[in-house]
Amino acid sequence: MNSTKPNKYWTPQHIELLLLALTLLATVLISALTLRQTTRNFEITTRHYEIERTSAFVARFNSLEMVELREEVDRWLESNESPSQLYDRSIGTPVDPATASANSSLTAEQALRTVSKLRTMANYFQEFGSAFRADSLNERYAHELLGSVCVRYAILLEPFIIETRKRRQRPQLYTEVFLLKSRMESLDKKPQ
Repeated sequence: MNSTKPNKYWTPQHIELLLLALTLLATVLISALTLRQTTRNFEITTRHYEIERTSAFVARFNSLEMVELREEVDRWLESNESPSQLYDRSIGTPVDPATASANSSLTAEQALRTVSKLRTMANYFQEFGSAFRADSLNERYAHELLGSVCVRYAILLEPFIIETRKRRQRPQLYTEVFLLKSRMESLDKKPQ
């Protein structure tokens, strides 16, 4: 015998409410999964671009132009001429023969070009340090490929940078070169 009594537990309003709740739950779940996937893709993409930007710095450092620049900078660094004498020579100020470096025989024009090349090298490491500080490079990859080079050139260029700061009256000039050096040295001490 069939009951003619209405079902008091499952009215059409209850079923409609249940369907709305299930729809809301499905929407929240799909949104959470989409957010998770988007975040993962963003992290992968960010890491990819960090490696790409780091590779661009390495490629630039190894370009023919930079290799030639490094050769000239290294040649001047080996001369042991003081940056002050180089600057004086570049502006045509006669250098006292008693204090002149025996290894440097640059003309005023050559000295000016050497100052320009030294500044270009310092600018490269300044730019690299700025990108590093802005967290737009892959730190481990950058350290692996250019860490020791950054430390070496920061040490070798320090007297030139200090003289440039004095001559240009800009005491904060090339700050990122030394921040980069410190960061690379701290990464040297970290266990891999």
